[in-house]
Amino acid sequence: MVASTRQEFGSLFSLYLAIGVAVALVVFATLAFALVRYRARPGRVPSTRSEANKLEAGAALLIAAIVAFLLTRTFSTEAREDGSAAQRVRIDVTAFQWGWRFTYPGQGVSVVGNSNRPPTFAVPVDRPVHFALTSSDVIHAFWVPEERFKRDAIPDKTNEFDLEFENPGREEGLCSEFCGLRHSGMHFWVQVLPGESYERWLAAQR
Repeated sequence: MVASTRQEFGSLFSLYLAIGVAVALVVFATLAFALVRYRARPGRVPSTRSEANKLEAGAALLIAAIVAFLLTRTFSTEAREDGSAAQRVRIDVTAFQWGWRFTYPGQGVSVVGNSNRPPTFAVPVDRPVHFALTSSDVIHAFWVPEERFKRDAIPDKTNEFDLEFENPGREEGLCSEFCGLRHSGMHFWVQVLPGESYERWLAAQR
């Protein structure tokens, strides 16, 4: 079963935030120390030292280790989200200027909307949903902030991924890649429904 996208990417965001705050504190503390310790004052002769090779090498190694750790965690999280082979709903998503088309293969259902009338499509709660995402014109980005998930929609390429929505309700989605004058209105809505309600919605769209 696919892990909760919200939990997976929420944990990853918390990790990035914690490391970012720690790095910022170290940088600010170092600057404050340098400003106080080496400030200009009567009787102080400026140092002629221009290099600190060991310190610089240590800092470079630490930065490389942090980057490698974050990359490993990021790719492993992506792999867990994208690699599910469980039974799942499939939805083909096509982005275009300035709207979305959501098609349910084999179901005879397609939901289309644009910036004047954003589309609403439905997914079942606590069940993997497999998305196949592409674009018919320029690069867009499929973003559901509540799920902590974003993926580019690229012309002539299909990006596939799995998501699982754990809470019934209505979630907003939008394009997060500038794609033209009406980009800001390129929204959609995800209706997360319990199993029977989802099947009734699907039947009503046929």
